[in-house]
Amino acid sequence: MTESTRPFPPGSYPVVVIGSGPGGIQVSYALRRNGIEHAVISEDPSPGGMFRRWPHFQRLLSWTKPHAPEPVGSRAYERYDWNSLLADEPEARALQPGLMDGTSYFPSRPEMEQNLGLFAERAGIAIRYGCRWTATRRIDDAEGGGFVVETTDGEYRAPVLVVAVGVAEPYSPPGIGMDRIPCSSSRTVSESPFVSLPSTSATRSGSSAVSNDSPPASSP
Repeated sequence: MTESTRPFPPGSYPVVVIGSGPGGIQVSYALRRNGIEHAVISEDPSPGGMFRRWPHFQRLLSWTKPHAPEPVGSRAYERYDWNSLLADEPEARALQPGLMDGTSYFPSRPEMEQNLGLFAERAGIAIRYGCRWTATRRIDDAEGGGFVVETTDGEYRAPVLVVAVGVAEPYSPPGIGMDRIPCSSSRTVSESPFVSLPSTSATRSGSSAVSNDSPPASSP
């Protein structure tokens, strides 16, 4: 796709949506169905970029049950499928069960990514990929104000801003020793999520030194 054919060039829009995951795609679908002009921008090259990195242990926590007491694609079936996006068109509904390999009710990361890409294709969701969001600022003017979204492609302005970026950056909480624990996003699947830390002297209950190889002494 050339620059001239990429959708949503920088400019002013009634709504700007940041993100091409399930939230951003579903919001864009609903806005378009209601005739609301908007722009969708994403740093990723395709839908569902978050699922190329998270969850670290490869499967989602939300289920999709291909074999359920309700017909696949029906409204009643939606309680058994928490991963497909919602649509009025039959060809865009209940896509997740058809992409699963049958080994689990919980989709893998690649299966969820395929689900989002297929929905975007069938529902006609337009997204400006490769557009990194770098900053946001509020504006107050006679027209009611709004937001300026700074990106690597230029500035977007909108009175309404939807931020649907999911897990965008790794986060390590503050605390002693946390700087020695690598973030899960930097590990490969085969690596253990646990690390060995040096033994520390315990000061409670009169217990001796404890390491993370054994549980701490119980409180009295």
